[in-house]
Amino acid sequence: MCEETITSFLRQHFGFERIPVPTEAVTMLIERDAADLDLATNLSDDMHEVFGFTQFERGRKPQVTIARELWEQRRRNNRLRTTLTHEYGHVMLHTWLYDKYGAARGPHRCYWQSLLPTERVVDWFEWQAGYASGALLMPESFARRAVEAYFQGRSEGPPVAKGSPEGSPLCQRISLAFDVSVDAATVRLKQLRYLTE
Repeated sequence: MCEETITSFLRQHFGFERIPVPTEAVTMLIERDAADLDLATNLSDDMHEVFGFTQFERGRKPQVTIARELWEQRRRNNRLRTTLTHEYGHVMLHTWLYDKYGAARGPHRCYWQSLLPTERVVDWFEWQAGYASGALLMPESFARRAVEAYFQGRSEGPPVAKGSPEGSPLCQRISLAFDVSVDAATVRLKQLRYLTE
């Protein structure tokens, strides 16, 4: 679902499937499917670092807010891209739930700890949005081709251990190819079963 959503959007707006997915494309996707995208609000306080949230209201498109500091600090480009796609994951996967069931949840605030899916599921909404984030930025067929290219001509093949002589460079390669953090690349490679602990 995520791959079809992002690749069809890229073909429609750019004429081809651009990898890495441009940040501009993700913001355009949010603007298409959400009522509003607010990029100018300071969300964090002294206790919590909040990168984004999605406000749902029954019968309306959701409103997405992304922390202003992510736009202002260029060194946080990977965090910005992960947050944008995470929030879009909420829009894509959860809007229908609020419309159908009128769930009585306020803004769905996303703290930095919830941006990357983990093995331990605490909140399915967050896990699903985190999974969608990786799947949008690293579409499965593109990630599989990148991994195959990495292992071509090598004596060892996947799966490889996370911190091994093959695993670490693989994570770096995927990170660079898809313009994501090494952490995000690591999670995606584990999800696709190319990487083990």
